[in-house]
Amino acid sequence: MIALHKFIGDSTDLEIGADTRWSAIWELSGRCLAICRVVLHDFRGGFTSEAIGSVRTLFEAAELLAAIAYHEEENALRRWLDREFIRPKTAREVVGRKEILAKQRMREAGIEPEGRGATEVSYELYDDLSKPAHNMRGGFPEAVSVPLREFTYGPHPNAEVRAHHLNYAEQFIEMTLIVVIVSLGDIVNRERDEVWADIGAMKERLERVRAEFPLPE
Repeated sequence: MIALHKFIGDSTDLEIGADTRWSAIWELSGRCLAICRVVLHDFRGGFTSEAIGSVRTLFEAAELLAAIAYHEEENALRRWLDREFIRPKTAREVVGRKEILAKQRMREAGIEPEGRGATEVSYELYDDLSKPAHNMRGGFPEAVSVPLREFTYGPHPNAEVRAHHLNYAEQFIEMTLIVVIVSLGDIVNRERDEVWADIGAMKERLERVRAEFPLPE
């Protein structure tokens, strides 16, 4: 994804820094990709709930990108281009309208949407991410050992705990990469076969890893 982002900057006539939706998509996509690397750095270092603040920032950036990339949304786009702060709730509401349109088009194509809506799930995820990010009591239970009267100050010593946190964070990275590629697709060509092949290959690799190294319930 980073290679594709660089390709757009190096090989297209996109006016970077302009007050356009395309420039906004490119800038926010780069921001998402950069934060993905921060999250990977944190979890590769063995940290657990300490890194959830970075995960929440990533989640906010991905939702904002999805909102800004929505072709029927102008208000949030113009405000962001004017350097205003777009609250996560506002971005989530835009994504909700985007989801309604997507479901409408699915039904028109004879496909009935399944499962819970992304917006509904988003509120729950944001609440879970906010507990450790806001340092709430109970937001970092794996860091405290009451029997041992100890606190984990650095990388967590339990590999299973580290694995569970990494598995949780990985799902946000996967979601973000999909948002990035769908958004960049509006610039480079939504039907570009190799781009969608990359997403499919990525998901296949992740599923193989999950199957080979299953986590305890």
